[in-house]
Amino acid sequence: MIKVLVVGKYNSIVQWTENTVTAFKQADCNVDYFAVNGDSIANSLYLKLLGKVHGDKTKVIADSLRKKLETFQPDLIVFVMIASNWLPAHVFQLTGETCPKAAKIVWVGDKFNRDEGIFADHVDWVFCTDTAFIDAVHEYGFSAPASYLPLALNPDIFHPIAANRSNAVIYVANNTIGRGKMVSTIKRPITLYGKGWSKLKNSPHIINAYRLPYSKLPTVYASCRAVLNIKNEKNVINGLNQRSFEPYGCMTPVLNDDMKDINRCFEIDKEILVYHSIDELHELYDRVTTDATFANSVGQAGYKRVMAEHTYAHRAQTMLVQIGLK
Repeated sequence: MIKVLVVGKYNSIVQWTENTVTAFKQADCNVDYFAVNGDSIANSLYLKLLGKVHGDKTKVIADSLRKKLETFQPDLIVFVMIASNWLPAHVFQLTGETCPKAAKIVWVGDKFNRDEGIFADHVDWVFCTDTAFIDAVHEYGFSAPASYLPLALNPDIFHPIAANRSNAVIYVANNTIGRGKMVSTIKRPITLYGKGWSKLKNSPHIINAYRLPYSKLPTVYASCRAVLNIKNEKNVINGLNQRSFEPYGCMTPVLNDDMKDINRCFEIDKEILVYHSIDELHELYDRVTTDATFANSVGQAGYKRVMAEHTYAHRAQTMLVQIGLK
């Protein structure tokens, strides 16, 4: 049985580390994980305290990771990398020193500069959720090969639910400068969930200015007419975020901003609805909220597509095949 160690942030907004662990288990691997921020509140505080004592939190992370590697001895180490947990070169170097025979890969989900992307000089492959990140790996002169591997959904969490659908269009994301500008121009009511939306004044929107727990997302998605998606300008260039995939587990259509990578994952107009301007967004909003049959057909088509190609289990299989372990 292939032994896989997943290294990443625990309890992030998208639960990416946890979903990756589940995916490799579904691939019949023996899986363990290492949380760079601690896997509990107590452990997180302990790591922060040790970091202050030693003057370098990354040294504490490296020492803890070394112990995990020595105990588990994985065949594959998967780093799930987002902007809040970039790791320095010495953390990647120790994986080669501790487990020289293990394959090492990174699955990166946020924009990175050359210093942040140093991981690409210390692993065997870089999988990118955004095609622009592939270009960055090459432009910065890193040695690892890179390929496209978008985000996905976990169908154990996002699946069809018997629920009465309202006519609401919802958006679940924290406010950013770019998102705030876009939402402030929308003249139709959007139900918003996320931190920072209380800054909006005199808008037609229904504001819930708090982080919606991940466990409640499926019911919220299954109970609305459609999900709005707007990129986080801080993190992506061409790629799709989790909101392009997860609502479809609940057969709910997505109104997505125009992203370069979208054709790689969905058939536009049939499986996903794409807007290029605020006027187009208003038109799509009006159509899904006045034609439930149309909205449902897009949701069902998108569901078939994600279940056929875009689950985390599909991503785990792709990684295993690419590096020659399957």
